[in-house]
Amino acid sequence: MKRTVRYTTALVISLLPLACAGSDVEGTDTAAETASESPLAAYEPDAARRAQVVATLQHLFDALETGDAELLRSVMDPSVVMHSSETRDGATTFGRATLEELATRITSSEVRLIERMWEPVVVTNGPMATIWTPYDFYVGSDFSHCGVDVATMMQTDEGWTIVALSWTRLQPPSCDLHPDGPPA
Repeated sequence: MKRTVRYTTALVISLLPLACAGSDVEGTDTAAETASESPLAAYEPDAARRAQVVATLQHLFDALETGDAELLRSVMDPSVVMHSSETRDGATTFGRATLEELATRITSSEVRLIERMWEPVVVTNGPMATIWTPYDFYVGSDFSHCGVDVATMMQTDEGWTIVALSWTRLQPPSCDLHPDGPPA
């Protein structure tokens, strides 16, 4: 529960400008009314739409694990923007990747790349969705890192497409591991 509150709080803070856009600055809401309702409540999708967004990110993870570049390409826009931050020994570096670089990495890996998410937070507005979720990552059976993934998606005639993907890459105890423990 504590982890969920922390993740939700971070998401709310990062998306607060979106939630407040167009609000009446001199509004009549009291602080108690504002505090009792999530500022993102209006953007929470119904269960079916949420499941579609989560499934799209899961397809990306399935592509990593199976080395399936075509599956990867089927859920990502060709011009997808990917950025990462990695913190090791107190130093943070930033990286970026293209879809083709990621496709090459997964098809050339001799071991399974296992990424697992849990407790995803999904918000949508029209044809746009954002999913924010903690994850852990294994190279074969060896733990590699953990962090948070943030994916922005657009809904097309073919379904949801990832147009931007950012992630942190940390080592415990700076991030949590999957509640189910290591992958089977």
